[in-house]
Amino acid sequence: MKIIKFLTFFFFLSLSAVSQQNINDSLIDLANNAKMQDTVRIKLFGDISWNFLANDIEQSMVYARKELALAQKIKNPKEEAQGLSDIGNIFNRRTEYDSALIYYDKALKIREALGDKIKSAGILTNIATVYMRQSKFEKALEINFKTLKIFEQINDTSKQTTVLCNVGNLYYELKKDNTANNFYNKALTLARSAKLQMAEGNALVLLGGIQFGKGIVNNVLVNKINLDSAFYYFSEAEKILSQSNALYNLAVVNNNLGRIYVEYKQYDKAIEYYNTALEYRLKLNDVYGAGLCYLNLGRVYRLKSNYALSEEFYNKSSEVFLQARNFINLKQSYGELSELYEAKKDYLKAMKFHQLYAQYQDSVYTDQNAQQMAEMETKYDTEKKDLEIAKNQAELSLKAEELKKKTILIFGITGFAILLIIFGVLIYRKKQVEQKAKLDAEISLQKELRIKAIIEAEEKERRRIAQDLHDGVGQILSAAKLNLSGLESQIDLSDPLQKDSFKNVLDLIDDSVKEVRAVSHNMMPNTLIKLGLGSAIREFITKIGNVPNLKIDLEIVGLDKRIEESTETVLYRVIQEVVSNIIKHAKATEISLQLIKHENELSVLIEDNGVGFDTSKINDFEGIGLKNIISRVEFINGTVHFDSTKGKGTTVIIEVKA
Repeated sequence: MKIIKFLTFFFFLSLSAVSQQNINDSLIDLANNAKMQDTVRIKLFGDISWNFLANDIEQSMVYARKELALAQKIKNPKEEAQGLSDIGNIFNRRTEYDSALIYYDKALKIREALGDKIKSAGILTNIATVYMRQSKFEKALEINFKTLKIFEQINDTSKQTTVLCNVGNLYYELKKDNTANNFYNKALTLARSAKLQMAEGNALVLLGGIQFGKGIVNNVLVNKINLDSAFYYFSEAEKILSQSNALYNLAVVNNNLGRIYVEYKQYDKAIEYYNTALEYRLKLNDVYGAGLCYLNLGRVYRLKSNYALSEEFYNKSSEVFLQARNFINLKQSYGELSELYEAKKDYLKAMKFHQLYAQYQDSVYTDQNAQQMAEMETKYDTEKKDLEIAKNQAELSLKAEELKKKTILIFGITGFAILLIIFGVLIYRKKQVEQKAKLDAEISLQKELRIKAIIEAEEKERRRIAQDLHDGVGQILSAAKLNLSGLESQIDLSDPLQKDSFKNVLDLIDDSVKEVRAVSHNMMPNTLIKLGLGSAIREFITKIGNVPNLKIDLEIVGLDKRIEESTETVLYRVIQEVVSNIIKHAKATEISLQLIKHENELSVLIEDNGVGFDTSKINDFEGIGLKNIISRVEFINGTVHFDSTKGKGTTVIIEVKA
């Protein structure tokens, strides 16, 4: 909740134990104070709207519109963007996605013009949520990963949990339950560490949804363990969300608990939870959500053979979905009504509702067609109004033509003079900007060339030394071994001690040959040169796989084709350095290494469960390992992020264009 700290600090200290409604009443009284400054009043309206969003969506809209209107009146673009965003959130909650996107887009343009990257990222997160609900998963995922990086950089834990849940939702829709589960768990861990109750409750609901989906497949119970796990998550979420009085979220939780009790065949408990969910929906004026509750109640009463109540709730759900023109759920209501009347042996009504079900099943009059027809009607009305406006404007134009002729000459001369002045200023400013841009570009180019030359020289020297070791020292040692082996048959080694000494010399030369080859390979692996980054990393992990008490998981996705040679070499060195540091210093027992190739980007994720370190002191480290990693990644225009806490392991995220 946004709090106006400088004005209401002591006021809110006295309200810490009162209810949310009392807080809103106090804020409303404060906002109605005639002496209140407009900028402060705007923030109060925003706070009130935010508080109402969880339990009274209509009041939330009232105060969001007051917030926007006052911001526009005093011409405050920052607060205007906030008001637009708040209204977008309300439309999003009401599932009016087109309206939500309109307001989000307006808010985003203002924040981008103001150069507010953090607030812009917040708007993008909301837009991604809408895209997900519209099944535009690729767009949503791209935006979410972009904003997640921003929120991690500024350490905004609350926003991180939101984005992590959104990413999990996307993977869940794409049927990648394990990946979704990982993101939900990350959000849950983060929310608990930051003591964010709402975020923790939402993450628990999402984790419960995954378990429910594994336990119930095509309306058939396939795994009771998963169902029990879902029940645990939903119950924990209910406890947490009840403390925040988040009615919308509680309605979702109670509905899910009701579904589980139906599967447990505890129908009375299911009815209890469905009725609680219905109570919340009605309080929020969520007509569509209430329709879903009616449908669930009709189903559970049918299972209890209470056909009278079942019929009553089915009819209520049909009325809601028919009025809302939601033909998918209306079809389901009619189908279940047909089953109800068949159970009552009222076959005429059963046939009637089965025909209605089939009608909506087969009809070309789908939701999409209904929307197109509504758009055509709107277009027609708009064109009709435009025609009337054009007619009135034509009449006004005739009356204003004479006045226009008298004033056009004066305005023309004045405008021409102003244009000349503006043109001169623009040319001068343009030259200044161009000169500065050229200077900055040259400085940046020289710096990049200098770094590139250093790293290229280093890699070239590695290749040369590796080649010299392999072809020079290695060959000489091999020749020495051959010569000594030849002398063995010519020398009379009758003394056993002499034979042992001679054999030890041969063994030492043999070990030296192997060591030279190993050093040569580490400096420039043949696999990296011939087969690329993926194969080289697999070989590297295989070679260190025999480290005692260490488990290494490697996952490579999408890296089927070669990428730029310099990028491959730098990434191999960086991964080699990170893994070596973990083995030497982290005391880890598990390492997870992931290389994921997206369309235009390569992501590397390295995680361990070791001792961790304080990331705020990276620049104070005496060693050059981390600094070397950072400089190498920057050389290939990539980014590297270290996330670690003492005693809780370390995560290294590297992203480069590829």
